[in-house]
Amino acid sequence: MSDDNRAPEEAEFITAAYAEKVREAFLGFAENLSVGQAEQSCKERFLRSLAMIKKARDLALRAIVEGASVAAPSEAPAAEEAAGEGLSEEDRAMIEHALSGTTGVGRVAPARLK
Repeated sequence: MSDDNRAPEEAEFITAAYAEKVREAFLGFAENLSVGQAEQSCKERFLRSLAMIKKARDLALRAIVEGASVAAPSEAPAAEEAAGEGLSEEDRAMIEHALSGTTGVGRVAPARLK
């Protein structure tokens, strides 16, 4: 298949993936409510998730329309560029919140002896 005919096919894949992610976000929202988590915090997390999902979809669709491709190593950002540069303050706060209290090492379940 030529690259000229791939954009509609890729757009369909992106749209399908978007629908699946919205479904997953809703299921998480419903699950959190059903186990008694605070409605307001559940709603805020759900709306943040939707915003990020929409942003990803829009960026992906724009990339295939513009014919953008993966940056070649020569076009890669400078190594000294700070991680997270270009993220909004809300995105940075959400990432910081997600990572707070983590050590990067999962909890190991105690061994059970018989």
